[in-house]
Amino acid sequence: MDLHTPERFEAFEAVIRNYPEVLECYLITGQAADYLLKVIVPDMEYYQQFLLGKLTRIAGVSGVQSSFVLRKTVDTTAVPLGHL
Repeated sequence: MDLHTPERFEAFEAVIRNYPEVLECYLITGQAADYLLKVIVPDMEYYQQFLLGKLTRIAGVSGVQSSFVLRKTVDTTAVPLGHL
């Protein structure tokens, strides 16, 4: 994000909630990015349209770094509390 103000974050979050491609959105710290998004798209052409036509057009978005899942190694929603 270009500005780190509550108003800028609220505006971004309001827009991103309306994109069906976005499965998860996290405000994060300790990284070069402000948000971590998990999106689902059918192919790279669609991703390009999403990136250029939606994501980078949101006011305040000053950069995007993309990573892609090649394979799932572990995929669980169980919370292992036994060791606590």
